[in-house]
Amino acid sequence: MANAYVYAVTRVHFHEQRLLSVQDFERMLERGSAAEAQRYLSEKGWGSSELPTGDAGALADFELNRTWAFIGELVDDLSELDALRVAADYHNLKAAIKLDFSDDGAPDSADYYVRHGTLDADVLERTAAAHDFSSLPEALAKAGQAAYEALAHTGNGQACDIEIDRAALLAVAEAGKKTKSAVLRRYAEQTVDTANIKAAVRCSRMGRDRAFMERVIAPAGTLDTAKLMAAAEAGPEDIYQYLAGTAYAEAVEALKHSLSAFERFCGNRLMTSLRPQRLNYFTIEPLAAYLLARENEIRMVRLILSALENHFDSDTLRERLRETYV
Repeated sequence: MANAYVYAVTRVHFHEQRLLSVQDFERMLERGSAAEAQRYLSEKGWGSSELPTGDAGALADFELNRTWAFIGELVDDLSELDALRVAADYHNLKAAIKLDFSDDGAPDSADYYVRHGTLDADVLERTAAAHDFSSLPEALAKAGQAAYEALAHTGNGQACDIEIDRAALLAVAEAGKKTKSAVLRRYAEQTVDTANIKAAVRCSRMGRDRAFMERVIAPAGTLDTAKLMAAAEAGPEDIYQYLAGTAYAEAVEALKHSLSAFERFCGNRLMTSLRPQRLNYFTIEPLAAYLLARENEIRMVRLILSALENHFDSDTLRERLRETYV
């Protein structure tokens, strides 16, 4: 197996040469328009002539799917990467349930799904259409049933989101516990912690009660969520005080500035922790790191293109750009 990883990592290192740098992001901004920025990306090998011009979402989806297809060529068993895949199942389930309640189903429903989950989107679409989720894995089935009932009884899409988003965090946490990869464990823990902290801050600012917090904050990750919710009930300052005694102490100043600054801090910390994996040729770690690096740059590209399209202030946008893997 070690020899197989050597070959896979060698191919990944070749593809890493195509990753975008902070300087590339800056050059995109200097182009001044989304069309020119996308032309720059095309010169860097992004996209396809078949993609619609000016569609940042389509470009992002194309690149993400291409990345997972590449990794699929290198890894016989993608379940090793489930910590990065399970959230896609919950995203697709949510999309399927909402489409079932709307007039936007076939023929364009595929546009709402991502392709790198552990289950085919068609399976989830059929279960949502039948309003029967029993054939799905237990946690996914429970989330689907709860989300369907919430949407059916209230007509409120947010109620559906709450049920599935919390369940998705629990699934990521569980996949993180099962993996042998330190990179994926760290990713899973930070994903859950970041989402829980953001939810706690939003709930605190909006004056939400404990019962609501328990619906949106997942009892997982490295934080004591009972203490986090108690702090949120008291107010944002108590959240900062609680986090000061955790692994997120250095993120408090960013959190005080804004939630987007906090996300950027956490994203940068993850990128920094991934870079040493380039020297590891005998495990799946470099492949996981490459996937996370690609997801990060695709997220940044989508942000830049959307900002240029809507004429957002470039200085404000620069504050939201994250560090890259290269």
